[in-house]
Order: sequence, then structure tokens, then C-alpha cells
Amino acid sequence: MPSSPPPSVPLFSQAQIEVWLRSRVEQFVSENKGNGDADAEVCRDMMSSFLYFAQVNPLTDDSALVKGSQVKPDSPASMSPSSPKRSDGQKKFSSIGRILSDRAPTIRIRRIQIAPMMSQTSNSLSFLSSPEASQYIEKSNKDLDFENEKVLQMDNVVQRYTDEEDAMITSGLGLIDGMEMMMEMKGAISFRDFKTTFSATKFLKGYYNSKDGNIYGMSSYTARGDVSMVAARLTNYFIHCFNPAFAAGEETSLEDRFYLEVPNSHSAIYCQAFTFPAPMSDREAIVNIVWKRTSKKSIVISYHPLTSHPKVSNKDGDSVIRCSTQLVFHLTQLDDGTVETKMGFHINFGGNLPKFVVNRFIIPEFEQAVGHTQAYFGYSIFDPTKADGKLLGELLVNQIKTARKRGGWKKRADLGKVGVDEFLYCSVAMRELLPRHPWLRALLHEISLNQVKIAPTVKKVLSDMKDQDAINLAKGLSTIILSNLEASAAVDQWITQNAALEEFEEEHKWMRLFFVEIAQFNLNTSNLGLRLRVFGGALLSTVDLFTDVYMTIRFFNTEGDEGYGKINAILIGLTMFIQLLASYAQNKKSTKHFSQDAFCVLTGFKPALDAYKVGSGAEQHDHQVMSPLLEMSIFKSLETVFEAVPSSVVQVYALLSGKEKSLDAVISILVSAATIAFTSSMLTYDWDTSPAKRVSEPQFYGFIPDKALPRAVCFLSMMSLTFAHVLLLTSACALLALTNPNWLLLFLGVDMGIFYLYKIVRGDFFYWLNLAGFLRFITAILSRFGGKFMANFTMIMQGRHPQEMDGLSFAISVLTSVVGSFLSVYAYSNYYDEDEKIDGETLQTTLGSLVSIWFVSAVTFALVIKREYLHTFYSMETASAYNRKNFLHHKEDQDDKKKGVLSLHPDVYKAWGEELIKPWTIKNWNRWEEEKPAWFTDKWIEAVPNEYIPFEWRVKYKKTKGRVDDSQLQRRRGSISVRELVGGKGER
Repeated sequence: MPSSPPPSVPLFSQAQIEVWLRSRVEQFVSENKGNGDADAEVCRDMMSSFLYFAQVNPLTDDSALVKGSQVKPDSPASMSPSSPKRSDGQKKFSSIGRILSDRAPTIRIRRIQIAPMMSQTSNSLSFLSSPEASQYIEKSNKDLDFENEKVLQMDNVVQRYTDEEDAMITSGLGLIDGMEMMMEMKGAISFRDFKTTFSATKFLKGYYNSKDGNIYGMSSYTARGDVSMVAARLTNYFIHCFNPAFAAGEETSLEDRFYLEVPNSHSAIYCQAFTFPAPMSDREAIVNIVWKRTSKKSIVISYHPLTSHPKVSNKDGDSVIRCSTQLVFHLTQLDDGTVETKMGFHINFGGNLPKFVVNRFIIPEFEQAVGHTQAYFGYSIFDPTKADGKLLGELLVNQIKTARKRGGWKKRADLGKVGVDEFLYCSVAMRELLPRHPWLRALLHEISLNQVKIAPTVKKVLSDMKDQDAINLAKGLSTIILSNLEASAAVDQWITQNAALEEFEEEHKWMRLFFVEIAQFNLNTSNLGLRLRVFGGALLSTVDLFTDVYMTIRFFNTEGDEGYGKINAILIGLTMFIQLLASYAQNKKSTKHFSQDAFCVLTGFKPALDAYKVGSGAEQHDHQVMSPLLEMSIFKSLETVFEAVPSSVVQVYALLSGKEKSLDAVISILVSAATIAFTSSMLTYDWDTSPAKRVSEPQFYGFIPDKALPRAVCFLSMMSLTFAHVLLLTSACALLALTNPNWLLLFLGVDMGIFYLYKIVRGDFFYWLNLAGFLRFITAILSRFGGKFMANFTMIMQGRHPQEMDGLSFAISVLTSVVGSFLSVYAYSNYYDEDEKIDGETLQTTLGSLVSIWFVSAVTFALVIKREYLHTFYSMETASAYNRKNFLHHKEDQDDKKKGVLSLHPDVYKAWGEELIKPWTIKNWNRWEEEKPAWFTDKWIEAVPNEYIPFEWRVKYKKTKGRVDDSQLQRRRGSISVRELVGGKGER
């Protein structure tokens, strides 16, 4: 892109500006020594930023810098008394005057400065000097003026409120309290989730009463910034400049008469119009905005409905219907620099409205109230924290989407880069970062293309990075995304492979979550990423189902083979029935989701749906009992156990016993084996490369290498190993069944019996699920059988987990299956005397080929995986010992990692829970109740044993969760010590 000049030429050199600014900041620091070193340090930090902004913000005179002060002899203004004036779009754009004129406690910094972005390697962006950009600058300046004035009023001016205004504030708080109470009364009113906005949004729920037209809604979200700044933004919400990316043509331009009356500095009255599609009449609402600081850290903004106003026509026969809208924001400053915002609304548009109107025209309005505020303060973030990375990534993705809407498919790549530039330009954090790492722009440009290309290795350290190195890094990410189902796993591999990125993450903790959001977007939209994965999974599953149905029909049409057809049909029907039951258990609280799942099960597209859920980053819904990754694993396991493996055995049996050895039967067997191998390997790959699994259980997950080539070799060797193993064992079962069915039952029964005995003797028989009574016993039998069956027939590596089989029993099962193939060939060759018997040489050749593939694949697999995980393939660790070690591995402050152990059955941790878990819960329970971390839910609390909960909380939970029975409470009532009431010892 050719270089383009800034909108206007700076009046003074950079050196002159720096000298002048430094002299002024030193003066400010010396004048405020009594305020402490902190004020001086803050001032210096601010000035370091302004020195950068001064490069692109032209100055005219001293009054633009210091409000109300006289021009000094050494100021830049005195050097050029006849300076040309700036354009209207720029004359208000310097807020340095507010910084230097106001005292530190009342300083309000607007970090978003719109001017051409300059960096070491990037040219100015021509679109930033377009008419749209100037229009945005003008609107943004008006917002800054209004909001800074509001901030000063909120912080410094004593406000006096009438009884009516206090009543409006009280009414607004009552609306939020009432909404919270209704949502806590589960089942009383059915609230539904609306579309969420950015990640900081916890929820946006609503309820619509179609009889009387009342719409209720509530949201809770966080925004980075000062509570006064957020409040000022929200009081100006309905007239401020929405889009921070210069889409000025889409802005709503409201005239000055928008405000009907401004009674005082803390209230205003306006008329809001609502346009509805024909033949519905439009609506309008008269609203009184009142804000009030209820404490140092809390501000309430109430939009209260009025019935009339002298400036608004109330004549009969008007086509516009008067409606009632109440909106309230309760803002609270948190210690982490964010503002918790609770929003509640109650609307009645003068009667019943169709639901499609509510969903299409009403709800999006309030979604924007959440999203625009978050975006505004997200762009204003100056020093991102680790948690801010996700929000910044979402802002970039949203900006790319917005930019691409401005043109057709052919301009998609170029417009994506424009979206990146707009994000870099608008985000204060990015503008601060670019001078130090100018290659970041080239990196994000290439990532936005989302094109798979040959990626040269980048061995540069961070300090040596150039634009071309960044482009090569971006190509590497696009390639890595192809081999991962989770964006977080792809980014984890990408960072691990490149030293420069590891340095960059060490310097900027927010970077990982930032790139995860971008990778997730690319994974969802790439034709060779998630779509290929979903299409491949759907194709393979569909082909497998088609070949099985084809062979079933063929069996029915072949005289003497009808029995095989019946068995195959039963297996297919049984598998679908069990999957439907599992789908109902997963979605029984949502008929819609169950119907979708049932359709996919019956058509064979369930694997594709599950792969899409996991790949697109879908989260577990409230009505679901399993996460998408666990759901995918279970459904694939059900298909393998009840259909793929038994059907393969039946088809091999029919092939060996039949007079004619048809090619289509062989193809069907090979397709089934390939499907089983791919499913098993992919499940293992997805679980082991999941960053969440590697963090929560690092002793077990992580054996797959991080580098691209070893990772590919690992997957291919694992798949070929499983492919050979499946053919060996299914053939062995078919050969034994042909020779003597009792021998097959004896082989499988003895193998399973020894495994059950092994688990019982070691006290590790019962499964880890938190179940009770007879259901726990049945679950243990079925789960152990299923785990053993999967390990025998699919060699899925997850089976070596201590909570499943353990490493030693897994290894023995695999080797037993291989040995069994030799025994079956021997038995078949010596004891099967039918005419259709296959000659021994053919059997020996086939067996030798499969064993050779198995052995070479196993050796390759063992050589390529990480050495530190080899012991997991022969470990005898029990579930209890494993969880104890995993609990001790996590640090003291990693509550979110430790909490998982209490979701297991108490028998898993009873041997060491009193020693390790109880002190941890007793010590931290009060803090959890105060902070309410996301994992600290009612469901998790219900799983915690009574003795691990402080007694005072058990008493409190008696009414809400039934934690303490009456007899226990009565015995304790007279002996509760002060120490117990404050969470100390004394309880046993």
C-alpha cells in the first residue's frame, strides 16, 4: 500500500513536542510531590503514551493542551503564532489538556485516539483519512466531550435528588432484584437464553408474556474501566457513535431535539422511537434518564418511563402508539479493574406483539446495549490482563466480519486485512504494542487470509522477528489447524513449536487466548479445517453404514446367509436405539435438541454433528449432562461396541465360511476396520492434545509430540497399528467361532474374568462416576466391560487411564489379543474340517502381514511419543492413587483444577480426602462463597460430602440444599463453638 500523508501536517517537529511535553510533565510532578510517588509515577506512565500519540496528533496552540492557561514563551504555540487551523474532525482530538489541567483523582483518559497509525514497518492506512473516518472522528469527539463532562459531574459535583428521582432509582433496583429472584426460582418462570455478545457477558436471559405483551430481560457482564467512565457511556448510549471502525454510513444520526428536556446534570428526558414492519404501527416512548452514585464504587442508571411530556404530541388518532420502557443499569467497581454491570429491562409496547417481532426487532436492541459497551471499553484497554486476551480476540474477529460485509467474495481477502488494520488502529493496546513488535500486523494479515500454504520453519528469536518471519509463522498456524479439532490445541502446538511465540507469550500473558479466538474463527470458516473434518467424519461413517446395509441386504438375498443378514440388521437397529437413548439422556430437557440429535442418529450423520460441536467450540448447555467432547467420545464408542466390531466379526465369519469369497465383502470388512481405526485414533488424539486435559491431568495427557512432523507420524502409526489390530482380533474371533463356538466364549470369558478379578482384588472395581446403590454396581459391571471391550477390539489409548483399566491391564489385553490370533489360526488349521476351509499357507501369509504391520507400527509409535509418558502404558496405578497424585500436582491457588476430584465418587478419594481435600475446602469455602467462581455451582456443591463443608455453611444450606438433617442439627445446636462459626477446627 502506498504511503499516504496524515489528514493534516503537524505544526511542530517531534523534538519540539517532546521537549515541551517533558517540561510540562516535570512541572506537574514537582507540583504534586505531596500527593505521593504513585501520582508522579502515574503521570510519567501517561506521558510515555502521549509522546507516541504526539507523533500523529497535530497541535495548534497551548489552549489545545492546557485548558485556560496562557501561552508560555517556550511552548510550541509561541514558535508559530500564525498556525493554520485544524479541521473540525480533528480540532478536539487531543485530550492532553485534560490530563495536565485536572488533578490526578479526577483524570479521565480517553485512550482511543483516531489518527493515522504509524509503526516502524507499516505505512499509513489510506482509508483512515477517508470521509467516513473524519465523520467518525467528529462523532467520537462529541461523545468524548459529553462523557468527560459527565465523569466530572459524577466524581466532583454534589447532586441533589427529588423524591420522584429517588423513586425512579429505587424502582430500577427493584426490577433487577425481582428478576434475580425469579431466575433463582427454577421452574417458576421459563427464561430463555438470548444471543450472547462477547465473552465478558455471563448471560442475557429474557421472558415474554404473550398475553399482556410484557417483555422482561436481564444480563450481567463486565467491562474494563472506571465505574464513572462506564456510567457516562451508558447515559449517552442511545446517541453515541456505535461502530468503532468507521462504518459511519451505518450510524444513527439523531438531531439535537432528541432530548426533550434536561432538568439538571443528573437527569434528562428524551423521546425514543421504535419502527416496526408494516402493517404494525410504530411505537414511541418518553423516558426519563436518572443516574445516582449510591456509593464510592457503585452507580445506578435508571431509564424510567413517563406517560407524557408537553413537547410530545398526544392527539387522538396519531398512528404512533405510546409504549412503556424501563431499563436500569447497576454498576459496581471491582478490585480487578473491571466494572460489573447488571442490566434489567421491562417493556410493554402497548399490547401483544408476535414473537418474531420481539426476537427480530426488540431483543437485538438490548443485545447491542451489552455488546457495544463491551466493545467500546475493550478497545480502550491499555494494559491487557490474561483474561482480556479472549475479548481482544473476539473484537478482532468481529472487526474482520464487519469489514468483509462491505464487499463481495472476490474482495474477501483484502477486506479481511482492512478489518485487521481497523482493529489495530482502534485498540489502544495494539497501538501501544505495534512500535515494539511491528511484525504483528503482517502476522495478523496473513492469519486473516486463512489459507493453507507451505510453512517454512521459523527459528528466529523475538528480537529478530521481521514481517516475512511473521508471515511464515501465520502459514504455520493455518497448517496446524488442519490437524486439530480444537482451536486451543492448535494454538498450543503452534506456540510450542516457535521460540519467538513462547517469548511473546511470556511477555504478554493475554496472547494465547487472543490467538485461540482467531484460530477458532479460522477453524470454523476454513474449507480444509473443521469443514474437512466434519465432511470426512460424515463421509466415513456414512460409507461404513452404507456398506453394512449393503451387506445386510446381500445376506438376505443369498440363500443360506439370511441369518447373517438378521444379525447385521439387529446390530444396526440396536446401535441406533441405544444412541437414541443416550441422546435422550443428554437432551431430555430440550425437545428441540433431542429432535435434531435423533434425526442425525437415524441418518448416520451423528458423528459429523458431534465433530462440528467440538470443532466450533460449542459449550455444554444447561440442559446437557455431558460436554461436547465427552458426548462425541461416548457416541463413537457406542457405535464401535454395538455395531462396527460385531458387524465386522459377522462379516469375516460369513466370508470365511462361504463358498464364494466376494470382493465386496472384503471391501466392507476393510472399510469397517478403517472406520474403527480412524475413530479410535482420532478420539485418542483429540483427548491427548486438548490443552484443558493437558493442564488438568498433565501426568497422563501429553504423550503425542508437539512438533508437526512427529505428531503426524504418531497419528499415522497409531491408526495403522489399530487397523492391523482390529483385523487380527476380528479374524481370530471368526476363526474360533468357526472351529468351535465354545472356544470363542471360553477365550473371551476367561480374558474378561481375569480382568474383573484383577480390579476387585486391587479395590478398583467400582467406576468413578458419583452414583449410589444398585445403579453403581450395574454401572461398574457395564463400564468395566465396555472399557475392556474397547481396549481389546479398538486399542483406544484412553483405556490405559487409571480410572479405566490402568496401563498394565491395557497392555496385557492388547498382547492377549495378538496372541489369540496365533492360537485361532492354529485351532482353525488343526480342528476345522469343513470343505470350505482356507488353506494354511493363505492364513499364515495373511497373519504374517498383519502382525508385521502391527509390529512396525507399534515400534514406530513407541519411538515417536514423548519418553516421559511411556510408563503410562504399563503403570499399575489405581484411580485413587492417580487422583491423589494429580491433586498434589496442582498449586495452592489452582482451585479450578483441584475441584474436579470432588465430582468423582467419594470412594475414589476417601483414603486421603480427610488429609488433603478437607483442609483445602474448609480453608477456602468462605472465599468461594464471596467470589463465586464459575465452577462453584449448586451442582458441584451437591457433590461435596457434608464433612468437607464448614458447619456454618451446612446449616445455611439446610433450607436451600438439604445438607444437614434435623437430628444432626439438634445434636450440634448446643455445642457450636465460636471457632466453628468462623470456619475453624473443632468439627469432626
